[in-house]
Amino acid sequence: MKNITTLLFLSLFTSNVIASDAMLSSQTEKDTDDDKVFDVFDSAPEQKVKTMSIEDLPIIQLSRVSGNFNNKLEKGRYRINDTITITGMGLNQVKNPVVVIHNKQVTYNIEKVDLIKGGISFKLNIPESKYKIFVYTNGQSTNEIFLEPLSEKAPLIFGDTSVILVKGEEYGLSGTGFDADTTVQFGDETIKPISISSDSLSFKVPKSTKVRDFQVRNKFALSNSIRVFKYK
Repeated sequence: MKNITTLLFLSLFTSNVIASDAMLSSQTEKDTDDDKVFDVFDSAPEQKVKTMSIEDLPIIQLSRVSGNFNNKLEKGRYRINDTITITGMGLNQVKNPVVVIHNKQVTYNIEKVDLIKGGISFKLNIPESKYKIFVYTNGQSTNEIFLEPLSEKAPLIFGDTSVILVKGEEYGLSGTGFDADTTVQFGDETIKPISISSDSLSFKVPKSTKVRDFQVRNKFALSNSIRVFKYK
């Protein structure tokens, strides 16, 4: 999977469309129909891209975004500049998909992506922000789902999103982006790991805590949150 992702950027304040690697494209059309897709229909605003319905076949439905780490998909764990994969129903049926990422300020159309088993994969080389994402294929758009990447150098905790912890006992985490400065954050309480490497750490669960979510922090940023379902 060595396709180079071509990233087209549409600014609300200019008509220029910019490609990845800071190369200015000759294309200057605006998204005149406001459907977020840069296509031939922009010359006819009344012809917006149609959203897929349950009557359309094949049925294509996006369900989640995952980060690709060590040939494994980590659901909901991804950062800026990570390779991510969109999965869902019917994605093995898409032809020439365009991934559309947008918020109120900007719109990106990603044209060159990797089609893998059950998903669409590409590198997320866009600025950090909160977005929505959908796929444009066969002249139609899929449902939208949220895309909320962490910052590029943030640590990530892999595994279960909800855990059971035993107070006073050691607990291990796997992930990525851990460094020598990484600590575990239980609310305002900072815990130094017992052991740590770039992709794993262990710590002792506080005996008096009632915090229901915890994170890790490296020298750059906070990680995703893990929910504490129950303490023993």
